[in-house]
Amino acid sequence: MTAALLVFIALAGVVLALLMLMLRLLRWLALPVLILGVLISVAAGPQAAADLWGERLDGVVAATQESVHVETARATGTRTSQLVVRHRYGIILCYRAPDALGLGAGAPLDPAIRAAIGEPESDADRWCQQAPGHGTLRQVEVRLDEASHDAAVPGRVVRLKRLRPFGWLEWTWPVDAPPLPMVSLPSLGGHGPRVAMAAQVMAITIDAKGRGLLSRRARTYAVPVAYLRLRYAAPDHPDGVEGVDRVDAPSVSALRVGSPVVVTIATDAPRAPRLVGAERSYWWRNVRDEILVITGIVGMSLVIAGVLKRRRGRGEA
Repeated sequence: MTAALLVFIALAGVVLALLMLMLRLLRWLALPVLILGVLISVAAGPQAAADLWGERLDGVVAATQESVHVETARATGTRTSQLVVRHRYGIILCYRAPDALGLGAGAPLDPAIRAAIGEPESDADRWCQQAPGHGTLRQVEVRLDEASHDAAVPGRVVRLKRLRPFGWLEWTWPVDAPPLPMVSLPSLGGHGPRVAMAAQVMAITIDAKGRGLLSRRARTYAVPVAYLRLRYAAPDHPDGVEGVDRVDAPSVSALRVGSPVVVTIATDAPRAPRLVGAERSYWWRNVRDEILVITGIVGMSLVIAGVLKRRRGRGEA
C-alpha cells in the first residue's frame, strides 16, 4: 500500500467519523476512528505528498542500519510494567541535487577534510561518493521495515522521491518505502524448519514484576522472565543479526554477557531465535492463579445457571 492510498483511506475515515459524531451515532466507535485517522494522516502525510508531487531522482544505498532494544517501564503502584522488544531498521541514502540543502538532509564530509583531520574513510563514505547525477552531494537516514531493510544492499542504486516544502525543508524516501515503518507488523514466519547455529549473549534483561490478568497492580512474577539479546550469523546475513528470546530466568542463571550459546532459527524469521536448552514456562505459570480463579468463576456460573434452569422447569411443571 502506498502512502497516498493510506492517507486517503485515513482521511475518509476522519470524514465518516465526524459525520457520525455530528449525527450522534456510535460515538464509542467514531472517536477512536477519528483519532486514528488524524494520527495516520499526520505520520504518513509528507510521504503521501512526495508520492503525488515529489521530485524523482536516483540515489545510492551507502549503508544499512539495524538495532534491537528491550525497552523497560517498571511497575510502581497501579502502573503496569512493560518490556517491549523493538527492532529498528534503516538505511543511509546518498544522492545529488542542484538546489541548496534543506533541513532534513546533510552533506557528508569532503574526503580532503577527512584526510586532513586523520579520520579514515568508511565504506559508507566511498559508496556515497558514487551517487549518480549532478549537484551537491547529500546524505539522509531513512527508516524502513524489516523486508525493505533486508532488500537494501550497500552500493545499490535506488529510485527516490523528494519533497521540498517551503523551500527550506527536505524529505527523501525510496519510492517503495513503507508508509509507516515505525509500526511493526506481527511476524508470520518462524514455523518452518529450524537450523541450529552458534550465538553470543549480548545483553540480559530480567523482568521480575508485572501485572496479572485480573489486576493492574504490580506484583512479583512466579517465574522471572529473562530477555536475552543474541547475535549470530543467520543464513543470508553473513555480517550477523541480533534477536531477542524470552525464557525462564532461572533456567539461564549461569549465562553472562559474552557467553557462547546455541540457538535455532527459521529461515523465514532470521531475527526470532530460540535458545537451545532454555525453559519457557513463564507464559502460563505467571498467570496460573488468575486462570484458576477465572475457571472457578466460569464453573460456578454454569452450575448456578443449571440450578436456576432446573428450578424454572419444575415450577412450570
